[in-house]
Amino acid sequence: MNINIYQDTLQNVWLFGQSVLYAEQSIPREEVPEGWHCYDLKGSDANPGRPYEMVNQAEQDSAGSILSHIPLMRGRTRGKLVPNNFWMTAAPATLADFCAEEGIPCPRPPEELSRTAEEQPETWGPTVKGWAMEMA
Repeated sequence: MNINIYQDTLQNVWLFGQSVLYAEQSIPREEVPEGWHCYDLKGSDANPGRPYEMVNQAEQDSAGSILSHIPLMRGRTRGKLVPNNFWMTAAPATLADFCAEEGIPCPRPPEELSRTAEEQPETWGPTVKGWAMEMA
């Protein structure tokens, strides 16, 4: 089951000392706003529902997803262990609430962006009419 990051309530959590958004469900990668980062949390074999490792995309043992406006992994890093770096704040937040609290611009949903582009009136540039004068 997927979550709609623009409408559904997520959890504000601390991960690696950063305030990020957490969802128990998988966040569809095509919904991640440009400039934002999405990671999956994996559980261990013994406790698949408890976050143990952050990866780019979990194949199994998914324990939720992270949405962050800053990168949490570098370049070719495959995963980072999270047991002592993941703190739930129990503060539900929408994407808009999170952005307002963090003081960052809130991304607009893709359908709103496409609607805005369709509604843009066609603009015509000024017509330039000129004449040439022969200089002697």
